[in-house]
Amino acid sequence: MVLGVAITPPGFKASGGVSAGLQLMKRVADRTETQMLVMAEQDTTSSEDRLTVHRIRARNLLGAAPPRGLPRSLHTLMWRADFGQWLDRLKPDLVHLHNPHPPGAFAQAAAEARRRGIPYVVSTHGYVEFEDYATAYGAPFWQRPLLHHLVRRPVAEVSRGAARIAMLSPEEKPILLRMGVPAERLEVVTNGVDPFFVDPFPEEDCKRLLSRFRLPSDRPLIFFVGNHTPNKGIDTLLAASLRMRVPATVVVGGGIRSPAEHQAMLSEAGFEGSSGRVIFTDFLTRDELKALYQRCDIFAFPSRADTLPLVILEAMVSRMAVVSTGVGGIPFQVSQDTGTLIPPGDAAALAKALDALAADPSRRRAMGEAGRRRALDLFNWDRSADEAVRIYRDILSRPPEER
Repeated sequence: MVLGVAITPPGFKASGGVSAGLQLMKRVADRTETQMLVMAEQDTTSSEDRLTVHRIRARNLLGAAPPRGLPRSLHTLMWRADFGQWLDRLKPDLVHLHNPHPPGAFAQAAAEARRRGIPYVVSTHGYVEFEDYATAYGAPFWQRPLLHHLVRRPVAEVSRGAARIAMLSPEEKPILLRMGVPAERLEVVTNGVDPFFVDPFPEEDCKRLLSRFRLPSDRPLIFFVGNHTPNKGIDTLLAASLRMRVPATVVVGGGIRSPAEHQAMLSEAGFEGSSGRVIFTDFLTRDELKALYQRCDIFAFPSRADTLPLVILEAMVSRMAVVSTGVGGIPFQVSQDTGTLIPPGDAAALAKALDALAADPSRRRAMGEAGRRRALDLFNWDRSADEAVRIYRDILSRPPEER
C-alpha cells in the first residue's frame, strides 16, 4: 500500500502543494492501493473518489495562537502531527511526501518512515521557495540564519534520504544537486490540469457568479490569484498597475489574511487614492475562480519564487495569455507563444508586458489558444500517476539496502 502524506499548517485554505498532492494520489489510487494523510485541525476520515483521506490532528509546539511579538511565519513552522501512530496503523509499503511546509513536520514524517524501514518518495512542491525562503518571503536579515536552520536544512536532509525525488520540472535539478541528492534519484513527475477548469461555464452562469465583483466591461481585466504572501509579488503587480498606460483593471483574487497586513501592502505600493484600478475579491469559491478565469483577459503572476504554480495551468487551460516571471518551473509551463516572462520584482517590465497585451486583443487570443493546447498536452495527472506508480514499483522491487 502507498501512503501519501501532505504536510501543511492546519487552517491553510489554499496550499497548491497539498491540492496537487491530493490530485496525484487520487489518480494513483485508481492504479494501486493508496491512502493519504493530511495535517488538519481535527481527526476525520473521508473517501475522495477511490482515495481514503485521513485528516489528522496537528498541534503547535508554541500553542495554537502565536505568542505576542513572535512573527506569524515563525509560529507556522512549529506545527507537528503524530505520523508514527498512523504508519503503525496503516503499515504502508511506501510513503509519498507532498509539500515541505512546515519543514519540521516534513522532517518528522520522513524520520518516522526511516525508523520503520519504509522507503519514501518526495514531490518537490515548494522547493523553489524553500531554496532561499528568507529572501522569497522578505524576512529581515536577523531572521535569515535562523530560517536557514529551520527551513532549508531539514528540507535538504529529507531530500538526501529519499529513495526518489519526483521533481515537478527539470528546472529543479540544480536545486536538488546543491542539496546533495544523487542525480540518479531524480525523476520528473509534473503537475496536471484540474479537469474542473477545462470546460467553461455557460455565459449566463458566469455573469451570475461574478455579479458581486462589479467588473467593468469597457477595459481589459488582468487577473491574479494566489496566497497574499510576499513571494507572490502582489506588491509588484500593484506598482505596475500605477505605471500602465493602457486603461485596465487588475482583479486580485485570494483571501486577505488581515486588514492591517492588507493596508500595509497598499501603502507600501503607494496605492492610496488609486483603488479604482484594482479590485480585491478576497476568498473565492471554485466556481467563482473558474468564472474569473473565463471572464478576464490576462493572467498576471509576478512571483518571486514558485515551483510549478497550479494557477498558471488553470489560467492556460482557460485560454488566458500569461504574464509571469522566469523563476522556478514557470519557464517550463509558459512558452514564448503562450505568454511573456519578466524578471521578478520589476514593476516597469511588468507594466510594459501588460500594456502590450492589453492593447492587442488578437495576440491575447492567440496566446490563450496556444496556452490551452500546451497545458492539455504536457500537464496530465493520469500520465503523472503512471510515472509515479512506475517509480514506486521500481523502488519496491529492489532489496531494502538498495532503496
